[in-house]
Amino acid sequence: MKVNFKNLGMQALLATAFFAGSTTSQAGTFVPLTDGVSGLLSTPNGGIITGATNSNADKLYIETTSASYVSGYAPSNTSGEVVANSLNYRAFAGTTTISTGTLTLLDWQVTRGVTLAQPNQFDYFDFVYRDSLDNKLVFGTRALNQLDNNEEVNFLYRYGFTGFETASAWTFSTNDDLRQYQAARTDSLSPATTLPFDADAVRQRSDVSLSEGNPWSGLYLVKTDATDYILGSKAIGFGQAGEEGQAVVRGFIGGYIPTTPVPLPGTFALIATGLGFLGLSARRGNKA
Repeated sequence: MKVNFKNLGMQALLATAFFAGSTTSQAGTFVPLTDGVSGLLSTPNGGIITGATNSNADKLYIETTSASYVSGYAPSNTSGEVVANSLNYRAFAGTTTISTGTLTLLDWQVTRGVTLAQPNQFDYFDFVYRDSLDNKLVFGTRALNQLDNNEEVNFLYRYGFTGFETASAWTFSTNDDLRQYQAARTDSLSPATTLPFDADAVRQRSDVSLSEGNPWSGLYLVKTDATDYILGSKAIGFGQAGEEGQAVVRGFIGGYIPTTPVPLPGTFALIATGLGFLGLSARRGNKA
């Protein structure tokens, strides 16, 4: 059965966050994603994180307090093409601010005319930010559905996280953005409440459909302890689950993926020299 949460609009959600704050202990922040129990993810506390239509109760929502934008890519752009150079946010519980940070843009690109079931269905914006709060990298995805034909993206994916920690969040770029319903480390296309863990993937659930009045996703974010990034052939994934009789399809495109820098040859030499000195010191200590 379709989970059809509609966008309530940025202003309405922000108002809810301020006026209903004292009634809940929920917090909006980057939520760590786990491997569940014995390789299986489940809801509500087993690795599948579910948000809420009320932003005050949405664990995954962080509030953008101010931002600056790349020229020509501001929220006033009616095409939905928004690229924040710098995005100030707050994590919160009700009206109480837990922490604040600034996402500073390192790289971005856009892949246009991506086919879902039909050609030229989606444009995907791909971002890499650094968070001033903890100096960690944050990968961002923004999906724009360009055709009014009942095709939709139910799941967005980011790949390349094997061996790295992940945490998920989302925020608005425009008033027409659709929220992130759910986040989990899985590559599954199933809407089930129990899913297989996949160390490489982060799945962010949504329902981006121009025909349903949800033309664009919000800015979906994945924070990681990876220390660097590169371009890879499989970075952003997308899937249509066929919830209303559409074709069940999925695919992926290239983009930014996390990595750990490989030491340069000179660095290897320094490491080898250091190990040599350590060994010599140990031998001298034994003789003494």
